[in-house]
Amino acid sequence: MVSNADNQRPSLGDRMKQYEAQFESKLPPSSPVVLRLDGHNFSRFTAQPYFRRPFDTHIHNAMISTCSDLILNYFPRASVAYTQSDEITLVFPEGVQLFNERLQKLNSLAASYCTVRFNAHLAAWFPDVKDVKLLGTAHFDARFFAVPSVEEALNCILWRCRGDAVRNGISAFARTLFSQSQMQGKTSAELVEMMRCEKNVIYEEAVPKWAIEGCLVKREFYEHEGVNPQTGQAVVTTRTQTRVEERGIREFSSENLQLVTDRYWNTTGSSDVELVPVIADTSPVAKANATFLGPNVYVFDSSMPAADIQAQVTSIFKQMEANEFGTERYALLFEPGTYNLLFDVGFYTQVAGLGQHPDEVRIEGGVNVPAYWMPNRNATCNFWRAFENFSINASAATNNTTTIAVSQAAPLRRMHIRSPGGLWLFQVDPATGNGGWASGGFMADSVVDSQVLPGSQQQWLSRNNSYGSWANAVWNMVFVGDNTAPSGDAFPDSAYTTVDCTPVIREKPYLYISNQGKYHVFKPALETDKKGPSWAEDVSTPGKTIPIDQFYVAQPSTANAATINSALDSGKHILFTPGIYKLDDTLRVSQPNTIVLGLGLPSLVPTTGRPALSVADVHGVTLAGLIIDASETSSPSLIEVGPPKSSCDHSTNPTFLYDLTVRTAGRTTNKVGITINSNNVVGDQLWLWRADHGDGAAWDQNCTENGIVVNGDNVTMYGLFNEHHQGYQTLWNGNGGRVYFYQSEIPYDPPNQASWMSRDKGRLVNGYASYKVADTVTSHEAWGLGVYSYFRDSPTKLENAIEVPETGGVKLHHLTTVWLSGVSGSEISHVANGKGGRVYANTPPEAMRQTLKEL
Repeated sequence: MVSNADNQRPSLGDRMKQYEAQFESKLPPSSPVVLRLDGHNFSRFTAQPYFRRPFDTHIHNAMISTCSDLILNYFPRASVAYTQSDEITLVFPEGVQLFNERLQKLNSLAASYCTVRFNAHLAAWFPDVKDVKLLGTAHFDARFFAVPSVEEALNCILWRCRGDAVRNGISAFARTLFSQSQMQGKTSAELVEMMRCEKNVIYEEAVPKWAIEGCLVKREFYEHEGVNPQTGQAVVTTRTQTRVEERGIREFSSENLQLVTDRYWNTTGSSDVELVPVIADTSPVAKANATFLGPNVYVFDSSMPAADIQAQVTSIFKQMEANEFGTERYALLFEPGTYNLLFDVGFYTQVAGLGQHPDEVRIEGGVNVPAYWMPNRNATCNFWRAFENFSINASAATNNTTTIAVSQAAPLRRMHIRSPGGLWLFQVDPATGNGGWASGGFMADSVVDSQVLPGSQQQWLSRNNSYGSWANAVWNMVFVGDNTAPSGDAFPDSAYTTVDCTPVIREKPYLYISNQGKYHVFKPALETDKKGPSWAEDVSTPGKTIPIDQFYVAQPSTANAATINSALDSGKHILFTPGIYKLDDTLRVSQPNTIVLGLGLPSLVPTTGRPALSVADVHGVTLAGLIIDASETSSPSLIEVGPPKSSCDHSTNPTFLYDLTVRTAGRTTNKVGITINSNNVVGDQLWLWRADHGDGAAWDQNCTENGIVVNGDNVTMYGLFNEHHQGYQTLWNGNGGRVYFYQSEIPYDPPNQASWMSRDKGRLVNGYASYKVADTVTSHEAWGLGVYSYFRDSPTKLENAIEVPETGGVKLHHLTTVWLSGVSGSEISHVANGKGGRVYANTPPEAMRQTLKEL
């Protein structure tokens, strides 16, 4: 019996098609696409006696022929095939444009076609073999996936080549020479060196060239001579074939990008052949992030339309304005020239000129940091951005004023602020007319033609700058080596601390482009007792030029601890491009004078309980422009400079640490941020931060003991920002230390007093001093120290903000404590060593701020 319901049901065929369609998905049309084909269980397949391990020529030739079939006969929109071992990667810069982009259909056909063609080509090499285990049994899986840009398609090949092909090839060959126990824990570079030293084998000479890093297969045009059958005349026609190059892709460059955008090796052809060089975007600004520096570095030149540049930088700001804990990173680099632009800079964005002199790159209009995203123009969370090596002339659109409303980890270096309205270090809240809060910044080696107006900016370090005038101070403004610094004699009424000369400095290295269009890194010279900037209108910074080919350019999609350590061991410097680098081993800097430089605030994350970076006790190392993030696995120290008990004298060539953030964010943990064991180390703008806000930031969830521990002698710090750790923020054990500007908020979140107690000479003491110089130290000096409290969660007390030995060789100048806010009953009881009054409320003024002029 058939019911009415049965009559209304779809037919059997329609139902089955609906079931099929329910799980059908499609690739986005015209989006760049990658196809990866991977041999299934090839290790067992290649174990047969017909093949030679670790590299078999017959299998390789069959893979090459299969690549040719795929791009010549089956996938006309593919631009390049890359093959290594049993893998094939194809790139479709404008999409597959077959079978209505149906993913199941494409995957099944690609896997089956690759399987059939590979077996056919392999069988041709063994015409007399009838073994069914050999012929027809090799098979492949396939996966198509879309990528957001052709740059990411190139990065996919980089990943397969640098990430797997090179490493796997070395390992496979090493297994023919060494046991597994001998190879255990060795990097690729170490295995290659073992071959040379222990077996007298040069890897690159012992294996086929195609086995080192794989092969690229592309179409090419060629001329074919023939005879016209109708006329009998000789004719030359243009045809298409494939050509193989025995190499992979090891770096991101415009030339390599062309490999994935163009469908042919050459552009030679005749009128009867359609030449289709596939390019994702032909606008000049679209090529700005198509350099060897990767897709998150935009290199602009003044020939690009200003409107296009403006649109690009505005788009990035909109993405990054409130992106406080995001994973995106950008560097906006400007070649020498003048640019009519007005734009703002958000989180994790570096803006830098590529000239050798700041005035070679001039922004007419403005570059600013606003605080729109926080209430009342509050800039206390405007972290992690950087300005470097260019000049700004603000337009009337911003009242001819440059506004940099920032707090920690937002340095200005080698800047020329030409703006007639000067430089403002805060932003006015239009609703109230008051200045929004801003809490700590840094400027060095810069010139401001007019006035610097801190306004509501609470503290700042100005080092080796010149400016028309400095307008005011709030709590702690420190000037070191400035040409036009205000007097510090009236402290604490005027919260200025002034040091005439900078005792030892080498300005931070920077990337630039030569007149010949070549990239270099400039390393400024070491200077002592320095006053004013390293450059002037007609004076360039002294130092030396290092060609970019002496750097390993790390990309987050391809670089790992092994490849970076291999480069370091070979004597290369490291240039990190923007991104997140998760490290399963410590990056070990063992060569003197090595530069490790970050572009676009890259993050290094150690994942196995080891330091992210360690530096041997050698001369002249540079670590600059990096964020070091703790992970869920605790490290004893995130950066270690020198091994324990380091003893070398590096006074003639110190190690420098510039613009480093060491961060213990929510649900991560470590013991110490930076441990300095070497002597004569110089820090220039360091922020050691245990997160006080954000997801997972809590007393028992992001635990860390100290921000910095200094064991070396004669260590100097310019701009030490150190906050919220659960023990001493700063623990200084070495002699001869010098600190110029210290800013520290003690932890907000002790749940009670009992959870935050230290021990001094056998007795329990409320809290841990922020700045602790060990009792064994006999010489130490510091200028401009500020310690601030906000006990948010309990009425906690801190006995002393600062504790130092009371001996003639230990001197502190201009000390400040401030009660920002907190639970009633919380306080900092003394400024230092039992001296100075307590801070415990916002009113009266003396309850909020206490000072000591000298200790």
